[in-house]
Amino acid sequence: MIVMTWDDFTKGDLRDKGPIALSIGVFDGVHSGHRQLLSDILSHTDSMSVVLTFRVNPRVYFKDETYPGDIYSLPQKLSVLNSLGIDTVILIDFSYDFSKLSGKDFLYQIADNCNLRNLVLGDNFKCGKGRMTTSYEAVEILTGKNVIVDIGNMAYFEGQIISSSRIRKAVASGKIKDAQKMLERVFSLDIANIPQISKDETITIETKNISQVLPPRGQYTGLTGTSDMTLKSKILVGESVIKVPLQKMQHLDFIKFILE
Repeated sequence: MIVMTWDDFTKGDLRDKGPIALSIGVFDGVHSGHRQLLSDILSHTDSMSVVLTFRVNPRVYFKDETYPGDIYSLPQKLSVLNSLGIDTVILIDFSYDFSKLSGKDFLYQIADNCNLRNLVLGDNFKCGKGRMTTSYEAVEILTGKNVIVDIGNMAYFEGQIISSSRIRKAVASGKIKDAQKMLERVFSLDIANIPQISKDETITIETKNISQVLPPRGQYTGLTGTSDMTLKSKILVGESVIKVPLQKMQHLDFIKFILE
């Protein structure tokens, strides 16, 4: 899978790469609803599958104090997209200038910088300044660009729409099982590049250094480890730290919350 910046894309790096099927979104968690959109672009087997997403959630850029944290880190998101067979990911570095771009100009820049044939958007998709441009308006905007815009169906869990916000709330309230059903995979913390203190047979990680949403305080069963070794562990989530038994590893790459 190729990963490129928005700047590289607008310089024309995909202009001569043939037809493209593309989807746009934050894709935090790459949950069941996202997977339906991705399945749609992958169904266009004669086209390159491209995902346009953000390096950092715009809510973080705007310093939204109500934002509980990401579901997945960027490396986790890219790993899942790669595993699903996505050919190329374009990363937007959100900025003040980018936030002022109208939805029409944003969509035109995409269509003008590649051979865009199919654009797949969620029903609740919004883009552009003030998030004013909807997926249904995108259909009209791109009509003159000969782009087919498909609006994907929403995915549901227990009668309600699956969304990243709903999954964050599930994790933050301790409903890990519900979150994992909506994610279709185990909820995991990416701690590979976060400072860890190994002392007194315990690995301690300060929660202030973790950008992902955390479950409430308590003891959980999980898998901890690195690419070389995985062990079953008791995970203690406190108010300011997470503690894991030291066991055989001095440093951890991940903490996976598992259900028994």
